[in-house]
Amino acid sequence: MRCLLRLILLALLLPVQAYATDINVATSTYCPLACELVHAPHDGIMHEVLRRTFEGTKYRLIFHEMPYVRAIRDTLDGQFDAITYAGTVHAEDFIFVRNMDMINVVQFATRADSSWRYQGVKSLNGIRFSIPKGFRTGNPEMDDYLNRYERDPSRIRMNSCDNPTMAQRSNLECMLNDRVDAMLVGSLAFRYITQREGVADLVRVDPEPVAMFYNRIAFSPRCPEGAELRGMVERKIREMRASGELKKIFDYYRISP
Repeated sequence: MRCLLRLILLALLLPVQAYATDINVATSTYCPLACELVHAPHDGIMHEVLRRTFEGTKYRLIFHEMPYVRAIRDTLDGQFDAITYAGTVHAEDFIFVRNMDMINVVQFATRADSSWRYQGVKSLNGIRFSIPKGFRTGNPEMDDYLNRYERDPSRIRMNSCDNPTMAQRSNLECMLNDRVDAMLVGSLAFRYITQREGVADLVRVDPEPVAMFYNRIAFSPRCPEGAELRGMVERKIREMRASGELKKIFDYYRISP
């Protein structure tokens, strides 16, 4: 009798185990692309798109929150199957989702009353600005400056917070308290943060762009099903765009698709 019960239990469990295929996703808080997981289902654009793509399929998403630099490195190495957002400046080897480009303009932000203007790398002489640790722009001249002076605290304050949102909030507080003159920001997240914090009127984003790159959902080059999974996400995005579902997500975060 005991053997029969065990066989019945095994038969019940086997279909579930065979049905679920895990997709391990590296993520790091960077609202509005990837907000804190505890805020699900409204925990960031990329999280929402991924969930809608794979719900009702044989795949199960498992999100792993970690520092962004580690998320990039470990996804490229194949420890994770996907990353919620990766800048095209970081690695060409990712299997990028190609039909939802989140444009991120890299710019300097200052206090609203500042008279300083960014006019190329030469204009950085005499000011101190802040960056998240390891941040690079894709602009060779600017990145050369960062490589040269990121260890010089009289020129650059490096923030080593675990995720980009924490780093931008910390750098923003530092700038508003007059401890740095400016901060290098990704405009998409910076606008979101300053609006949510109610300090948009206290800051000014310099209109001169330093660089521009895309943030995209990406799959690891070592993920055997990476191209197939990318295809599923791209098809879902097309469906969501046609139905208006994608626009509703963007509207929630108050940004334009």
